[in-house]
Amino acid sequence: MKKQELAYCGLDCAECPVFIATATDDEELRQKTAKEWSKLYAAQLAEYAGKNELEPEDMNCEGCHSEGDHFIGCMYCPIRKCGQDKKITTCAGCNEYGICDMLNGFFTLHQHAKENLDRMRM
Repeated sequence: MKKQELAYCGLDCAECPVFIATATDDEELRQKTAKEWSKLYAAQLAEYAGKNELEPEDMNCEGCHSEGDHFIGCMYCPIRKCGQDKKITTCAGCNEYGICDMLNGFFTLHQHAKENLDRMRM
């Protein structure tokens, strides 16, 4: 599997443990990430999937822009949906970049995603 572009939100899919586990078929990494992310993303998991816990089989993703498997959080991601609807490659190309509440809220948890998009906007 080749390295994917940045996700709409600015995360680098190639650095994501779910993407890496999928690309390398690493069952141990799937188990570890499922356990960690069940705690980290509990609220979103309940909202998006009605689940309380992730299983290793939930840990498959081929990248935000792929037509293949997506991690459940990415599959239902409102930022991803917005980017698809606007037919942009990343949020860096959006006219509402600086004022988007959804994106700015996301950046509070993932500052490195903002840094990636800011570099693209330069």
